[in-house]
Amino acid sequence: METQAGQSILITGGTSGLGLELVKLFHKKGFYVICTGRQPGDFTGFAGNFRFFRTDFSDLAETAKIFKNICSEIQPDFVINNAGILSPPQFCLTGDGFECSFQVNFLAHLLVNEIIIRNNPDNHPLKIGAVISPVYKMENNFPDWQCNVRSYKQLKAYSDSKLFLALMCAHLEEKYAKKKPACFSINPGVFSSSIYRSQGKLFRFLYGIAAPFMRNPAKVAESISEMMVNQGFSDGRIFSIRKKPEHMPVYDQHLIDTFWITMNEMTQQYLKS
Repeated sequence: METQAGQSILITGGTSGLGLELVKLFHKKGFYVICTGRQPGDFTGFAGNFRFFRTDFSDLAETAKIFKNICSEIQPDFVINNAGILSPPQFCLTGDGFECSFQVNFLAHLLVNEIIIRNNPDNHPLKIGAVISPVYKMENNFPDWQCNVRSYKQLKAYSDSKLFLALMCAHLEEKYAKKKPACFSINPGVFSSSIYRSQGKLFRFLYGIAAPFMRNPAKVAESISEMMVNQGFSDGRIFSIRKKPEHMPVYDQHLIDTFWITMNEMTQQYLKS
């Protein structure tokens, strides 16, 4: 990847793990990097072409306010939707009333991208990438996003949230066809990460044993960075970390249309305020 001096990139969840590797890599390449996260990371030595915005995706009103402020100051050329959590062992709701992983992994990103695209000038190129997960392939039928304490299953909640994130990329390209954002999602495969922190002791123990055998997040970041700046990665498609297109799940179109109508209604209040 050539240095893109003067261009800017916004990376959500950039304070640890893969997100931090992406922040470091793009900063090194000369990009103006805008990073968001729940807690500040260690950005010692970063030059002036860097901004950090503390953002909690479990609070949609706060998230909308912060990203509107970002867009009033900066027009990012690239956006990487990376922030996310592993679904908690037990069912829990955010203050906004949504299942936690559904909101943090998907709904907040939908809101964020709506804000960025709407504030992006029509003649300004914008490329959006979303980091999903191999488990997005689990669902044969279009999932019901309205799970409850009885129907909640930890892995299913996580896989559903990543599937919705992948479908979001195709949805945004279609919805904002006149603005022509280039959107795609990346299946990063299995790599060493700190996302396990919200899990129980047994999971953390087993993860610690397996982590040394997983893909290095710095290598994953390098592959993602190449896809972000090169043409051919768009059209709402899903690509593997080896830059190969993957099969996009096909569901009943009526269910998909109904889903996006509902999602648009839920984000509308935050877009207007």
